[in-house]
Amino acid sequence: MRTRLHAFAGEDKHAFRTRRGALMPPAAARRARGARSEFRINFLVHDVSRLRQILFDQQMRPHGVTRAQWWVLAQLSRGGDDGMTQTELARLLGLGKVATGSMLDRLEALGLVTRRDDALDRRIRRVSMTAKGQALLERMMTIGRALDAVVLAGLSAEDLATADHVLTTIKRNLRRALQEADAPPADDDPDAPLLR
Repeated sequence: MRTRLHAFAGEDKHAFRTRRGALMPPAAARRARGARSEFRINFLVHDVSRLRQILFDQQMRPHGVTRAQWWVLAQLSRGGDDGMTQTELARLLGLGKVATGSMLDRLEALGLVTRRDDALDRRIRRVSMTAKGQALLERMMTIGRALDAVVLAGLSAEDLATADHVLTTIKRNLRRALQEADAPPADDDPDAPLLR
């Protein structure tokens, strides 16, 4: 018998009824709640990410910055004074070399990045942020921190620690599944925190 996972108005939110309206036995209700919770966490992870992206895009639009451009600059900030290779950047971004090259063309035209030949191997192109790119990244990070304050409002330090633990575990599980499927991971550090 298929079950409908809902509680009726005025009932305990943990009480579930079958399609015909009968109360489910406690063990069956626990299984139903578990199935619903597993589905719900996947939906919530996706939806939270989507809504945060929309909010971020709205806040960045007046500055003429896209989320993709911000992400490139954020990754380049990890490269230090020497920058990073275009291939390294493509791997961190999870993009192909051509798509990364096109993105860098746009950022270079805006004066946010520079590309140069590697000092030891001219086949390698190194990418660095310009002073203008660094200033833009700092402005975007300030806006990002303000958005975090809005997004995380009402959450205690304990809530945040629990959320961090849960999401980090999910991330590790996903990376493990990708590695087992012989798919390359999106970046080199499975425990790397997201930049703010």
